[in-house]
Amino acid sequence: MQRKKKKKIYFDISAWVVVSAMSVLAVILGMMIFMQFQQRKNQAVTIFVEKGATLIQSFEAGLRNRLNRDDDVFYLQKLLMETAQQPDIDYMIVTDGAGQILADSDPSMLARPYGLDLDMKKIAESQEIHWRQTANPEGAGTFEVYRGFPPRVGDSEKGDLYPLIVFVGFNMDKIEKAAREDTFQTVLIALVLVLIGSLAIVSLFLVQAYRLARVSLSRMTVFSEALVKHMPIALLSVDKTGKVVTCNEQAQGLITGSCREVVGQDASLFLPVAVSRVLSRINEQTQMVEEDVVISSANDGDQIWEVVTAAFADDDVHEGKILLARNVTAIRFLEKEVARSRHLNAIGSLAAGVAHEIRNPLSSIKGFAVYFKQRLSGNLEDEQTADIMIAETERINRVVSQLIEFARPLTLKKEQTNMPDLVRHAIRLVAAEAHKNAVEIDVQVGEDLLETDIDPDKIKQVMLNIFLNALSAMPDGGRLTVAITAQKYFMDVAVSDTGSGIKEEDLPRIYDPYFTSKPAGTGLGLAVVQKIMDAHGGVIQIDGTEGFGTKVTLRFLLSAKEKMEK
Repeated sequence: MQRKKKKKIYFDISAWVVVSAMSVLAVILGMMIFMQFQQRKNQAVTIFVEKGATLIQSFEAGLRNRLNRDDDVFYLQKLLMETAQQPDIDYMIVTDGAGQILADSDPSMLARPYGLDLDMKKIAESQEIHWRQTANPEGAGTFEVYRGFPPRVGDSEKGDLYPLIVFVGFNMDKIEKAAREDTFQTVLIALVLVLIGSLAIVSLFLVQAYRLARVSLSRMTVFSEALVKHMPIALLSVDKTGKVVTCNEQAQGLITGSCREVVGQDASLFLPVAVSRVLSRINEQTQMVEEDVVISSANDGDQIWEVVTAAFADDDVHEGKILLARNVTAIRFLEKEVARSRHLNAIGSLAAGVAHEIRNPLSSIKGFAVYFKQRLSGNLEDEQTADIMIAETERINRVVSQLIEFARPLTLKKEQTNMPDLVRHAIRLVAAEAHKNAVEIDVQVGEDLLETDIDPDKIKQVMLNIFLNALSAMPDGGRLTVAITAQKYFMDVAVSDTGSGIKEEDLPRIYDPYFTSKPAGTGLGLAVVQKIMDAHGGVIQIDGTEGFGTKVTLRFLLSAKEKMEK
């Protein structure tokens, strides 16, 4: 079995945004590190300067009132060497104003020049503390603090005095080592802070992207739910175990029960057998099936449903099936009617050509029949024969006229017409025939009826044809009912009779030209009726059972204006 692959979720975060944020963070941390180095450097300088000044002052106090004697130069060297023994002191040097070493913690340096790169005279005359950093060939650097001080070396009685300058050199090994450790720790902390800051920035972007993804997903979910709920066709989805996952309101016309009841249940328990069979045909080899199925209903009879089933998968792994269905009973009926109408139009066009050729010789035959009737007047038998010829000729002419009327393109003159008034007018025209056959007529008019945009003359012709057919089916009396009702988008005129009805085998052929069950019928009446209804965009439906009467329903679609008024 194929293992399901994990989905990877990608957030749309620009790499430039992340790099820019990290760069800004690095610059800020660099400035902080630089400022910290400067602060520590200043602190170290202050400490060395203060320590050097203190040592120089101590050294100066130890020499005061002793350097005026020549024999105390030895004491200067001794004191200098003892003072230089303190920790972190590299050397101590005492020079005169010319830079000659008078005393040195390293005796080998006596009488050598020192500090020639400095303004020794100016330094000797000033008691201001000076400092500098010098290189130490033996290792770490040296921080040197120096200044002049009042004691003089020479013969004071002769006035031969000269200034002194004291140099104190501090070993910076510990300071530099501590600085290196601080630098390492600072850099490490900075890297950690950069990493943490970068992660925080990326986390913020991820959180924002996640929030946006959730909002987008929420909107898509709401949109999908609304789409499934309000789509005009039935939708039902099942998982790979066959249990219902999704069901919309339109699907309730297909299942037995409500959507709440079927969700989570086996779909085959609620779907018609024909639909379940189509759904079961979906497998790894067959990804989609489309088929028309007939579903029988106690209330609506046989209904045709167009069913489309398909498999849906995630990364090519079968996850379930989806079923779409819609009731196409009316559509299939209209398709058959369109095909039939085309067939009848072809027959009508052919018949019209033949009728036109028959009409001319037919007029001649009728003329000769009238001539022979007049010529043979006085002979009763010959006159009756001539009358039969004239009557049959007129009958053929009526058939030809109806045939031409059937084949001729209709030109409608529509106007707003009150349907109940039109029906009553047509009934008055057949009232005498109904009275003769002892047929009662009942007209039922619904409420809120609007005027309909039709050709009143053509629709009256339709009404008369249907009324006369109904009366001919009730020669021994009966009841003719006309019901006019209006729905949201259409108006129905239903004509019912209690006559002989229609044989089941004759129902598919009742609109065919020249098909009739009446001895004197032409077979063109209902064909013309259907043509007029088609021209109005309406529908005619005839239901009948032999021995139980016939019901003819004329359905007229309402115009946009009539719908708005409705």
